[in-house]
Order: sequence, then structure tokens, then C-alpha cells
Amino acid sequence: MDVEEVKKQLLYIDDLYGTCGSCKKLGLNYLKDKKCPDCGSVFKYLATKLTQPAEVGKILSRIQKEGLDLTLIERADFERSSAQDAARDLFKS
Repeated sequence: MDVEEVKKQLLYIDDLYGTCGSCKKLGLNYLKDKKCPDCGSVFKYLATKLTQPAEVGKILSRIQKEGLDLTLIERADFERSSAQDAARDLFKS
């Protein structure tokens, strides 16, 4: 997966509310906001810093219950991958 493409379609969340990965708009609700009201990015991915299985389970349950077409990814993994891509780009000529 292309990290930049994911970032354009990513909503960073902490339980219910989050931030657009593209323009950094705050206060978005992943249950209601299918796209960013500011930049128009359509959300396909959610990233969370939550690591407790019960909390992650709540999010996954909400996604399934609401029939949302979203993929939950671990924020730390995504940020690590993004940093690796940025470092690799530094050495391109």
C-alpha cells in the first residue's frame, strides 16, 4: 500500500472523534463523517493509538454494527512506515 495514498484517506481517531489525515481538520466523527468537510477527502482508513484490546474491539464493533466501509490500522505501524518512506526519499537523487 502506498503510504501517501493511505494518508489522503485516513482519519486519525481516539475513540469516537478524530482528525483528517490530509488537512488536519479536527473533531470529525468516524460514524457520521464519510468525508472531510474541509478538504473533501473520503475516508477509507482509521488509525488509532489505542492498544487495549477492549478499546480496539469497541471501534471494530461500531464499524461492523454501522456497516461502515473502513479499515482500522494501528497508528504506530502507519507512522513507522511513513517515517521509513520519508527517510528513503531523503536519499533519492
